[in-house]
Amino acid sequence: MTGTLLAHALLDKGKTIQIFDNNHKGSSSAIAAGIINPVTGRRVVKSWLIDELIPFAKKTYQDLEVKLNEQIFYERNVVRVLFSVKDENHWLEKTGDETVAKYVKENDDLGSFKGKITEGVGLGELESSAQVDMPLILEKSKSYFLNKKIINTEVFDYESVRFENDLVFYQNYKAKKIIFCEGQQGQKNPWFGKLPFEVAKGEVLLVKIPNANFDKILKHKLFIVPLKDDIYWIGSTYDWDNKDDLPTEEKKALLIKKLDEILTIPYEVIDHRAAIRPTIYDRRPLVGFHPVNTLLGIVNGMGTKGASLAPYFVDEFVKLLLENKSVNQEADISRFDLTV
Repeated sequence: MTGTLLAHALLDKGKTIQIFDNNHKGSSSAIAAGIINPVTGRRVVKSWLIDELIPFAKKTYQDLEVKLNEQIFYERNVVRVLFSVKDENHWLEKTGDETVAKYVKENDDLGSFKGKITEGVGLGELESSAQVDMPLILEKSKSYFLNKKIINTEVFDYESVRFENDLVFYQNYKAKKIIFCEGQQGQKNPWFGKLPFEVAKGEVLLVKIPNANFDKILKHKLFIVPLKDDIYWIGSTYDWDNKDDLPTEEKKALLIKKLDEILTIPYEVIDHRAAIRPTIYDRRPLVGFHPVNTLLGIVNGMGTKGASLAPYFVDEFVKLLLENKSVNQEADISRFDLTV
């Protein structure tokens, strides 16, 4: 996803690019729900930089909708079920903060969820949240790039990269820079592989819930996210030990068990998918150029909040690349030592 947004951004700046994408099936973007959520986690905290991220992401995706002639951005509130009085009090305490309150909608009505899910003792609702159709962005963007003949779908060979006279050479291509947006595959990168990736495997379900008509995102024991044609994204799991991207029967059973505890209406499992998230231990992106070889750049590590983080930090990188503007210090790869 990050690489796709970077390619579009550079094309919009009139730059000549060549994309290498070998259709990695385990890409987390290809199975992501694309949730943009301003207030997250059990601790109910405002997401990092969210005041800047939301308007930037909205404009980026809406501009992309025009280019791709597809709707990919959906403004959807998040309804969060609160399971105890303690949870409810914690929610009220945290969302009472004025910096958080602007994202909170006062509501005690489950709306379209009423009678279709198990209820808690209360609920909270968030505004300015959204859902981005990331798989559709990837699909339509690939067609766009193929039409422009700027994408190569074979496996990239690191050993074939050469540097000479401040230029990058690869096969028959010559470039001023080479930028890596590889997700979890960045661990294998010979120049950036030492960065502290802490990847986590995630598994999700796609289910059909006929006539549910859920128009908001539900945060219950799982996330239930509306897609199209009565299809919903259900997820997700975390596995910090298993590093393959294959779906497992164990996690499928766990997801179904939790979904059975949520829904009180029939559903059908349509698909079960898995991928590896490109997470960094400090939960901040990786943006910048290699300290030893500045022909090498990276934009990676968006993790579980890629839908909101990627547009903003792609723009930060483009400004670094073209205008030599500094990037946010918390995302700059200079916070890690790549010289050893």
